[in-house]
Amino acid sequence: MEMKTLTYSTNLLQAGRNQKGFTLLEVMVSMVILSVGLFGLIRAADSVIFYQNNSRLVTEATMKTTNKIEEIKRFAANEPTGGLYGFNYLVTDYLVDEGFTKDDDWTYSKTETDGDFSIVLQLQVYPSGGDETFDDPTSIHMLEALVTTDWNDSRGNAKNVEMASVLHRRQFIE
Repeated sequence: MEMKTLTYSTNLLQAGRNQKGFTLLEVMVSMVILSVGLFGLIRAADSVIFYQNNSRLVTEATMKTTNKIEEIKRFAANEPTGGLYGFNYLVTDYLVDEGFTKDDDWTYSKTETDGDFSIVLQLQVYPSGGDETFDDPTSIHMLEALVTTDWNDSRGNAKNVEMASVLHRRQFIE
C-alpha cells in the first residue's frame, strides 16, 4: 500500500509542473498595454468634452453678438411702432442712455460683461473720416454697428466672435 501512495503523489507533482499559466512578465506586459489603451480613451474623451464645450461657447457668443446687433436695429427701426426710438434716437440719446464713451468724432463704444463674455459695442459713422460726425447727428446717413464678443476657452485661449451691420437712415421710417 505504501508504494501506491508514493506513485499517486509523484503523479500529482508532475501534473502541477506541467500546467501552463501566466508568468509575472506576461501579466506586466498586459497591464502596460491595457494602461496605454485606457490612456488613449481618456484623452479622446477629454478632447470630445473640450470641443463640445467650445462649440457651446461659440454658439452662445454668436447669439449674444447677434442679439446686440438686432437690438440696435430695433432702436433704429423705431420699435415699438409709434415709440420714441428711431435713427435720430440711435445717434443721439441712445449713446447717453446706454453709457457709450466717445472715442473720436466718428465713433462711440461701450464694453459690457455678460457672464464669462466681454461684449464690445461700437457705433461708428459709416464711412468714417468724412464730414458726417456725431457732433452733428442729423448729418449722419449711415451708421455701422460693430459688436465683438470675447471669452477664454477652458484651456485659457482667447476667442472672439465679431459681427457688423450697416444701418442707413433711409431704411427706417421715422
